Amino acid sequence: MLEFTSLKVTANNSADLATQLTSMSAQGWQVVSIVATGEIVAYLSRPVSVTATTPVQPTPVNDSAGWAATNTPASPTTFISPTPASAPTSTPVATQSAVPNVPADWYKDPAGRYEYRYWDGSKWTENVSRAGVMYKDPPTK
Repeated sequence: MLEFTSLKVTANNSADLATQLTSMSAQGWQVVSIVATGEIVAYLSRPVSVTATTPVQPTPVNDSAGWAATNTPASPTTFISPTPASAPTSTPVATQSAVPNVPADWYKDPAGRYEYRYWDGSKWTENVSRAGVMYKDPPTK
């Protein structure tokens, strides 16, 4: 499993990006992509060992102004995979659903590449949004 983050600098501080990338590489991060559009954004990933089997559920966006309204830029986050825990080894008392009971809705993109990603109730979809504009982006594994 991989976790993702990003670094953002202005075009005037491109030398600072090299210093930050050198520091991040010492921590095991690898550059996935660098995009320059007024600002320079470097997307990084690194392997993560998975030891816990607790299911991770997406956190709904608490947004009274609308699902795509935001005043703050999205911060880098660790990739969250909302996969269910493995089946228990002992005899179960009651049959449990294989998928966490999380309603279908727009949630913050667990990969941090977009502001929001659509959760269909059982998995992340390719439907994403940034600044109210919808895009298609296959979820990473």
